[in-house]
Amino acid sequence: MPTTSPPLAAEPPEDGPPSGERVVAAIFDGAAARPSEPLDLPPGTPVQILVPVQRRAHPSERARRAALALPARAAGLFAGAIALALLAQLAVARGLGLAGVAIYLVAVAGAVYAARAPQRSAWIPGPPARTLPPDWRLWLTVAALAAGGVAFATSTGNRYRLTNVLPWLLAVVAFAAAHADYRRLRLGAARARLATSGRLATLALLVAILALGAAFRFVALAENPLDMNSDQAEKLLDVGDVLAGKTFIFFERNTGREPWQFYWTVALIHLFDLRPDFMALKLGTALIGWLMLPAIFILGREVLGTRAAILATCFAAVASWGVITARFGLRYPLAPCAVAWTLALLVRGLRRESRNSLLAAGLWAGIGLQGYTAFRFMLVAGPLILALWLAWLLLRGQRYAARRALVSALLAGLLALLTTLPLLRYGFERPDQLFYRAATRLTGAEQAIPGNPALIFLNNLENVLLMFNARADEVWVANLPDRPAMDVVLGALLVVGAAGCLALSWRTRNPWPALTLMAGVLMLIPSALSIAFPNENPSVVRAGGALPALMIVCAAGPAILLELLRAARHERPGAYRAASYAALSGVVALTLAVVAINQRRVFVDYPAQYCPRAQNASDIARELLAWEARGHPRSDAWIVGYPHWVDSRAVGVWIGEITFPNTVMGPEQVAAVDLGGRPGWFVLNREDLPSLQALYARYPLGQERLVEGSQCAGRAFVVFETQPGGS
Repeated sequence: MPTTSPPLAAEPPEDGPPSGERVVAAIFDGAAARPSEPLDLPPGTPVQILVPVQRRAHPSERARRAALALPARAAGLFAGAIALALLAQLAVARGLGLAGVAIYLVAVAGAVYAARAPQRSAWIPGPPARTLPPDWRLWLTVAALAAGGVAFATSTGNRYRLTNVLPWLLAVVAFAAAHADYRRLRLGAARARLATSGRLATLALLVAILALGAAFRFVALAENPLDMNSDQAEKLLDVGDVLAGKTFIFFERNTGREPWQFYWTVALIHLFDLRPDFMALKLGTALIGWLMLPAIFILGREVLGTRAAILATCFAAVASWGVITARFGLRYPLAPCAVAWTLALLVRGLRRESRNSLLAAGLWAGIGLQGYTAFRFMLVAGPLILALWLAWLLLRGQRYAARRALVSALLAGLLALLTTLPLLRYGFERPDQLFYRAATRLTGAEQAIPGNPALIFLNNLENVLLMFNARADEVWVANLPDRPAMDVVLGALLVVGAAGCLALSWRTRNPWPALTLMAGVLMLIPSALSIAFPNENPSVVRAGGALPALMIVCAAGPAILLELLRAARHERPGAYRAASYAALSGVVALTLAVVAINQRRVFVDYPAQYCPRAQNASDIARELLAWEARGHPRSDAWIVGYPHWVDSRAVGVWIGEITFPNTVMGPEQVAAVDLGGRPGWFVLNREDLPSLQALYARYPLGQERLVEGSQCAGRAFVVFETQPGGS
């Protein structure tokens, strides 16, 4: 028999009572049934429905209608906040600072009021970790600690050797194996979830974004930038040391550098049969910059969901802040890459009670500490996030969950410690060298601090917080020195996203959006700690560790807008279809604008400002090789040095001899060169008239010519060639 249940809110007929009425009883065969009771009736049974007439809607009905309209109103208000933020950033960019600040205040107020999203679980309790039996865990842990002790004891003299590398690797592997979670992966269920249309679309978008990020990092990499600076020459000397068998733990040249980049570059050189040159450095750092992107997706999905993760990954794929630094061949992208993976795995491990994710976070923390110095501040950010998360659990009475999280986090910390053992031993032997670079910026080790340190730090903090909207890093080598670190669109989205993250955490009691914003702000502090050299702040490279978290904050605004409209359509299907399509089109337009603006920043504006300032060692090397190709020995070619001009080692890289020795400085050294009657070749700065006069005095029949730079105007240099016989 068919079973029916009278609806609680039925649509009345055209001649029936007004809307808002509800069914209170159904009468059949003289019996009455309440709406909550199912009616088991044969087909054709006559039923009389009793509906009381109500001219006014019930208060709960009004509340329901207001609730239905709330997401739509909030979406409209949030869209207005994004539009106002864009207008404010445009005003700031045109020098209208007060107007921009006023508009920003209105935008922030609207974003805070409107920001809301469906309840997202801050904590997803997982089953207890399935670890090895206690006796196995004990013996593997003892073996790991013993091997770690051997590795620490034998990592003397600043060298990697088999006697310390093997026990070091054994310690890391044994400790991870002792405390890993061995729950069996449900591959079938994972494949089933992946096969859904929504997940396949997400995967396709992610692959497309990763391809876009690869294009921004690898296209025209040989030409943009073309010429290196002295820092890259120093790095190639370090790479040369490794290739020559000098396996340093810490590279002391040029105030000291951690080892990650050099062994990574050497591995790529061996793997792809590369020359040890500027291109090898750039390929290595560009690849590291690209490897950051999947971690940003994982972090964004844990914090704000898939929509925000896709947008954040796209922004990170193209943002000039991260792309230019990754293309430059120095260690700068090592910090954001390591921060992204450490933070993503830390958040995932705490939120999902995943022991393996936390152990992996510890491993990445150990790797990051051997990369770029700015990563060291994760030693502050990571424990602070853990402490706040434990407090959140305890406030909700989850003492057992807090204890499990603390234990897993401590194990991750021990694994990070084991991962850095050789570097720790070097720091034990030479703490002055390991911390020298940081000390020169934080203290008066290199120059006196120009004022009150506390006031300098506060001023630095203000400048670094404004570096995305109003202030600029003046260093040109891996940056656009005439504009903020973010473009107009990302700068506006950052402000709206920061307000939205704080509002979401307050309304939903989900701490992760606010903690992600906090992590981004904390990782700006390495730039603000330039107390002795405040003119070096803000620094896009020292603040690079903030990039992963802040890209997620930038994506928060558009993601919240889409979530609000999705909620409105879910409550009233069809009512907000046009608004949803309009919002989606707006988000797509903003994303395309970010891609287009940063394409110009990376491939047009950056090389245009870089070329006139950079050393044109490639042009000098081309002239030298052409002279050598005419049958002259390289030993009779000389580089005449000049202050703030070309680095002879950079020329040496281009000719395949980084230690090219024939360099003189000043007219006295020029006059002392003895060619033994052979033809000679000299290259000079066009402003070095005393050295040119000394050459003419020594070789009166010599000929000079002005060689223009091949890449941009204003980079000409002088080539002076002598004739046979010393004339």
